[in-house]
Amino acid sequence: MKKSITNFLLVIVIFVVFFMWQCPFERITGIPCPGCMMTTAAYYLLCLDFEKAFYFNPVIYLLVLMFFPLLYTYIKERKWFKRLLTLTLVIWMGIYVYRMITVFPKYPMAYVEDNLIARLIKGIK
Repeated sequence: MKKSITNFLLVIVIFVVFFMWQCPFERITGIPCPGCMMTTAAYYLLCLDFEKAFYFNPVIYLLVLMFFPLLYTYIKERKWFKRLLTLTLVIWMGIYVYRMITVFPKYPMAYVEDNLIARLIKGIK
């Protein structure tokens, strides 16, 4: 158990050093991941600026809404936990796809031009 925690922390340190607190998925592909801007959305939610929280990532409301039901089913009703988690993830991915269709590549779902794949393709040409 201790070794797995140490390995996990090592991976986090490597990601921080490599990506400088940026989303690894976004830095590699150039497109935002489903969780991008979640921290910013949580910040604005805590500041009670609900409009800005929704603007940055509306999934924050889904996670707030589903937190206690997921926690309860994880502790008490294990057979329902996977179903509820799957439902939450399906809704999350649906919101992500909708935002990619309607918002991308405008801010906050912006395309990062200096991504690893683009740099590799430029290097090959």
